[in-house]
Amino acid sequence: MRVVRPLLLALSAASVKGAVESSRCLEGQCETPVDEESLLQLHNKPDVKDKALAVNKSEAKPVLHKGLKNSLPYLGGRGDAKPGGIYINEDGKMNLYYLPGAETLDNFTTVKYVPPPRFYLMKVDTTDYSKSENFYKPLLIGKTFSVDIDVSQAGCGCNVNFYMVDMPASSPGVSGDYYCDGQCPSDGRYGCCAEWDMNEGNNQVQQITNHACTGNYVGHPDWVCNPWGDPEVKTTPGDFGTGGSSTIDSNRPFTFLQRYEVTDGNLIVTTTLKQDGRSVTIPMGPSEQLNSMLTAGSLEAGMVLVTGYWYSSSMNWLDGATCGSGPETCSKAPAYISNWKITTNSGPAPGPPAP
Repeated sequence: MRVVRPLLLALSAASVKGAVESSRCLEGQCETPVDEESLLQLHNKPDVKDKALAVNKSEAKPVLHKGLKNSLPYLGGRGDAKPGGIYINEDGKMNLYYLPGAETLDNFTTVKYVPPPRFYLMKVDTTDYSKSENFYKPLLIGKTFSVDIDVSQAGCGCNVNFYMVDMPASSPGVSGDYYCDGQCPSDGRYGCCAEWDMNEGNNQVQQITNHACTGNYVGHPDWVCNPWGDPEVKTTPGDFGTGGSSTIDSNRPFTFLQRYEVTDGNLIVTTTLKQDGRSVTIPMGPSEQLNSMLTAGSLEAGMVLVTGYWYSSSMNWLDGATCGSGPETCSKAPAYISNWKITTNSGPAPGPPAP
């Protein structure tokens, strides 16, 4: 059964105190993750207490949802700043880019993830996210993006991800990083734009979701973009999971490949998970909503790549098939993504393995 999302969390006066105390994280000064309730509030400015109390006195309470991703941008200014250099193998050439604030290992080929930061792929080592030209926006149509993923210790309630958005937004938002995505919060805490979730998951599931912005959503005339996603595809427990009975054993690293091609005017995205000669193929498309990512998205022009690790007790929309419907607790253990590659396609897209 499909798990309906997003799950919504209302602002509460009880959580305001923790948010105010943790607001220094907005300046990149927090050294350890804070509690989840406070983390949801970190996108507020230091005067959040007065604003939140005023909101709670009104009848219409705004809600916080999955789109916040419980993550924080790296804005610089921390004493433990990491260089964040990352090599991407592009058709055999190792090109150096930057994920400012990220810890990269193995001669800048592996990113170590610990929640809650999120990072942006940059051409230069800067935290000026206001200028489009500072970002490296990979052109993926006609190519395959691949990485090796280790989420063996990141279980229920965790979300390790990489995705693309049409940043920068027109204003800095409350986090100061010009962020936007397809959740389009009504309170304007950050911008509204197309969002292509290349992958998000943990050791229970991997999911790919398209959040287009066509404005034509039956039953939701107020939606500019689709916050729930369409299409959305994910692995099954037989495909992927712990315990050794799945085709892909998430207790060990696996290779993720995502192939982009346009066939008869339709965008087709084929995701393949590989490990020890075994594979799982996850097709997406054709779809009107997916096709909108070509131009309105816009994958053809290039989008900003965002990557991070967040957590929530309400991650059931992602991993509920194996983790259940109750509150979840993420381990917050490190995850690793390595061997980043973008390769021009050759030959047909892989199909599902023969039965």
